[in-house]
Amino acid sequence: MAAPARAEPNHYVGDGRFVLKIMDCPKALTESVRRFISIEVGDLLYGETEGASTGSDALTIRCARNFAWIEAALASEDSPLEKLLHLDDFPGDAAPRALALASLELMAARSSMVRERIDGARNSTPPAAPPPAPAPTSGVLISQPIAKPAMPVRRTRIGLGASFRTFPGKYGPSLFGGQVQANTKFGSMWQFAADAEFASGKNKVSLGETSATLMSLGTTFGVRAEGSNLGAGFGLGIRIGAVRLSGTSPDPINVSAATVWRPWGGPVAAASAFGGFGRVAITVITEAGQALLKPEGQAGGVTAIALRGPWAAFSLGASINL
Repeated sequence: MAAPARAEPNHYVGDGRFVLKIMDCPKALTESVRRFISIEVGDLLYGETEGASTGSDALTIRCARNFAWIEAALASEDSPLEKLLHLDDFPGDAAPRALALASLELMAARSSMVRERIDGARNSTPPAAPPPAPAPTSGVLISQPIAKPAMPVRRTRIGLGASFRTFPGKYGPSLFGGQVQANTKFGSMWQFAADAEFASGKNKVSLGETSATLMSLGTTFGVRAEGSNLGAGFGLGIRIGAVRLSGTSPDPINVSAATVWRPWGGPVAAASAFGGFGRVAITVITEAGQALLKPEGQAGGVTAIALRGPWAAFSLGASINL
């Protein structure tokens, strides 16, 4: 749905030439929009390598995820015309043409020269010839080509985050580390998320210190909703990995220490939120899970550190929309 333009049309008369600025948009979209506009207005559009005069009229398009913000500004005016276009409203490859036409209409509302050029090009176009009458088929059915459905919308976001993970049960450690995160949205609401985490923590005991170094991979599948600058998601999945349990002692001669690797993991539920502008956003993820693989380390024959029972995790980072 497109937001209505603001400000009243102005009958500005000049040479009619304007600069097209397209920012933060995919390359294919940028090239298609520029080509469509060039076809409609011809030499009124400054070429990409052509030096425009200072203070030229400008048509600006800025992309932010699935939205495009259009601004038509004249050198002689302080208040530009603006319009917001939701690109998902146009299936398949219709978005570039719709964006180009909406941009031209906004510019034409400001510049009478652009309006005359568009109307002249359209009036000079010969009417389309009527379709030929179908040939007799003697009862034989001829199959018609079937249009391919539009590809489902897919958006991928990747990022980095600092993480905190804690096991509130007895002997449970708290671990600090980092994550590499990825999140892909399918269609209008479904999402698949994954992350790889490295974290470590320590517990103090009477004989010294025990530590846990955790490497794990988490995956979830769920739903995601998003607006122009904000989004949130929720999913269920699994986290699995390996933990390195080791001990140190201030008296290594009388107290021996060892290092072991053990599997760890269990089911998880994760909620996420992100907010920002353009392609970059701040990402927050919270997670809760239950360990089914329960490694533990001992000191003096008793448990000193254990990754068992429920856990909770939190991460804060930044992501970019591909």
